[in-house]
Amino acid sequence: MTIAPTVSGGLKLLPEEEQDWLVLFKIADDADGDLARHFAGLMDEDSMWEEIVVPELDHEFSAQRKKIMKAVFEARDGAEEGLVIERKDAEDWYGALNQARLLLEEKYRFGSREPRDPNEIKDSEMRSAYFRNDFYGTVQSLLLEYVMVD
Repeated sequence: MTIAPTVSGGLKLLPEEEQDWLVLFKIADDADGDLARHFAGLMDEDSMWEEIVVPELDHEFSAQRKKIMKAVFEARDGAEEGLVIERKDAEDWYGALNQARLLLEEKYRFGSREPRDPNEIKDSEMRSAYFRNDFYGTVQSLLLEYVMVD
């Protein structure tokens, strides 16, 4: 997949093979979890996080995932080549990618780590998740560098 900033201040993702599209579709799957409740478990019981914040976060996280999936489907089925993340959509993309990375970390315990040889990871599901996690982080970095700047 080729990724480059656009002249209009967006980021263009140009999938080059079927696997690239599958990785983009996988963002929503990787981000689909009970992340808001997980955060609630980290808060003080007296904070009312569960009653006040969790429903709002659940709604926002779900909306981000849906928006990303809609954009990927439209790009895949559309006449345009690739997918462009415009400035107005950057926070949703960043948020969905962040959700995916947090949930992958929770499941596989990648965490902050020294770079490792992916060939050392024998479990194919974990190895695939490792590559997706790195890809998601790269896209987040590019969004911050080229799109979410003022």
